[in-house]
Amino acid sequence: MLKEFYLGKWQVFPSEQSVSNGKERIKLEPKAMDLLIVLARAEGEVVSREFIFEQVWKNQIIADHVLYNLIANLRKVLEDDPHHPQIIITVPKKGYRLLAQAESPLQQGNITDEKTDKPSWLKSALVLSVLVLVGVLSWRFYQTDKITLDSADIKTKNQSAPSIAVLPFDVFHSQVDTQYFADGLVEEIIHQLTVIPDLAVTARTSSFAFRDQGLDIQALAHKLNVNYLLEGSVRKDQNILRITVQLIKVEDSTHLWSKVFNVEEQEIFTLQQDISLAVVQSLAPEYTLQSSGRLRKHPELGDAYMHFLRGSAMAAKATPEYIQKALIEFEQAVALQPDYALAHIAIGMNKMVLYQYRLLAPEVARSSTQKAIDIALGVDQFMPVAFAAQGLLHINFGEFEQAEKAFLTALELDPKLALAHHNYGYLLWIQDNHSKALNHFNIALAHNPMSAITNFAVADSLFVKGQLSAALKQFQHCVALLPDYPACHLGLANLYRFTMQADKTLEHMDFARQQLPEKNIYMITADAVDYFHRGEYDAAWQKQEQVALVKGGGYLEHQLKSLIYLHNDELNIWLQELEFLAQQWPENSSLKMALGLNYYFSNDCARSLMHYESVISDDAYLRGKFNVMAWGISHLANMAFCYCQQGSEKEQQMLALLEAQINQYDLENFDTPGADLVKAKLLLLTNEPDLAKVYLESHPLQTWQLNWLVDKDPAIGFLTD
Repeated sequence: MLKEFYLGKWQVFPSEQSVSNGKERIKLEPKAMDLLIVLARAEGEVVSREFIFEQVWKNQIIADHVLYNLIANLRKVLEDDPHHPQIIITVPKKGYRLLAQAESPLQQGNITDEKTDKPSWLKSALVLSVLVLVGVLSWRFYQTDKITLDSADIKTKNQSAPSIAVLPFDVFHSQVDTQYFADGLVEEIIHQLTVIPDLAVTARTSSFAFRDQGLDIQALAHKLNVNYLLEGSVRKDQNILRITVQLIKVEDSTHLWSKVFNVEEQEIFTLQQDISLAVVQSLAPEYTLQSSGRLRKHPELGDAYMHFLRGSAMAAKATPEYIQKALIEFEQAVALQPDYALAHIAIGMNKMVLYQYRLLAPEVARSSTQKAIDIALGVDQFMPVAFAAQGLLHINFGEFEQAEKAFLTALELDPKLALAHHNYGYLLWIQDNHSKALNHFNIALAHNPMSAITNFAVADSLFVKGQLSAALKQFQHCVALLPDYPACHLGLANLYRFTMQADKTLEHMDFARQQLPEKNIYMITADAVDYFHRGEYDAAWQKQEQVALVKGGGYLEHQLKSLIYLHNDELNIWLQELEFLAQQWPENSSLKMALGLNYYFSNDCARSLMHYESVISDDAYLRGKFNVMAWGISHLANMAFCYCQQGSEKEQQMLALLEAQINQYDLENFDTPGADLVKAKLLLLTNEPDLAKVYLESHPLQTWQLNWLVDKDPAIGFLTD
């Protein structure tokens, strides 16, 4: 047993699972103490994340966010400010180490075991610590960004109806497979409960995020936004499982009931329904699982189910390496049970992820994923997740109508399927239907509040809609809730960039760079935008050139290059390239928008309108997108000016649309020079030059790095002469 030791002002008592600051003694969860001991034994050296997983969780496959949350809670107990840590230091892409020197109670020196002065495994820890581990991220953000988490900010559920989270069951058995077995049981209980009308059920991803966290009932319920919790434990004696389950009412922390089940392993699939039915009879007695739900089909004998559970645990880590390992497990499952529909869908979904990582060729990814989906639907033609997978496949290959049909089918079969809501939201987002996309993102978030990508999607949608206060709050919530998730840092950097907060932009960009690979496409794109807005146009161009064109390129790429050519007075060269690309990719709408924009800046209104009108019908395309106007660009204003030049009646229609677009934005508390430039154009076009001059001479616009656009814009030049 490890002896007592000090970390700064804290005395650590390993045998008693507690720490003391001299005034109070605080009990730690076993996993938190195990983690603290692993770090202390390393004597200030970096301990890799993988070594921590090996020592604290033994051979279990655990998702990374479980470690991140455990570190966060340990820091909270030790009063270790994550902005200026004095005890636990995050070493980006490597692991963690203790900054505070661990000392014995009576004298300075190394921490020792009772039997040996130095743990024999320390050498292997030091070897592992030099590995670059993508995803081990630094916990730090600006003091001004530090907020108090309030799940009420993102509530979309009807709180008059019961809501429940099923927590991961504790396992009192040394075999790793028992943990997988328990996790599988919990997942099936969650699935059973989701089919009950008017019962809001938290997704597995969110409820499992707090494994081994030691949070009290009220704190867990607050974070998960539920009013009931189901918790349990599993003990195994030979082939007999003893499963204890408690249903807790959060309001007063009372146990509504506690039940003990003693079953053999092969009876686990009926047990999950018995537990679910007991919950339903307590919360919604008018419903029964027999009439409103059905079991998902797993093989009841053999090893196929265990391969599926192991594969699911590996896939949850979401790195290419673990996804490839997960695929091996899923393939073994279907080899043993060829009609295992869920395993086939897992194969298809994870192959799509490898395709998104560019580790599978498009034709290979498509054929193998479609085959897996077809087999699953052949077994169960009413399988919601299979249709959600089909929708995701269609999105990846630009088949939007087929994708929408698949998602709507999935949601008809399972209206609570977060996977379908999120990806349908993404489909709507890329088609610029941001209001409807936000609705589906919010539904997905209500069922899965700890989802990193959905938290980002909600914040980003609010930003695109120009709801800057709400977007800032949601981005900050995402960073505080999931501090190691780079997308939310990039989103915050983008918002700060367009609202003239350079220091905060730099901080969050640097944070993201520490955690993302150098060749990550999102980081490269963010760097290109950042260089451009700092006036480093050559560096911005070089970064953008690292992003390969896909089917002619995307809107952001075309806009960035257009403005660089405009700044360098080389639009003629760029227009020739755009025309060539448009011939190659006639269906690429962003190329047409880019041509409309560039012909506008070239004072060729006839060609500008020709290209704009080929894309914009009933102002649907790009209407309301603040992230376009933030650059000082408005396609509606450009069109209005060109209609004015032609004496067209459409000028007033475009001006009305532009005014409505600006009025829907929430900009009062922010400096937004890009929007100010567009407002000035609107005022000039509506014969209010004095007010336009106020905007053009405003401090934010004068200090804006892109203020050269004022002199380049044909409408401003013409109307102010």
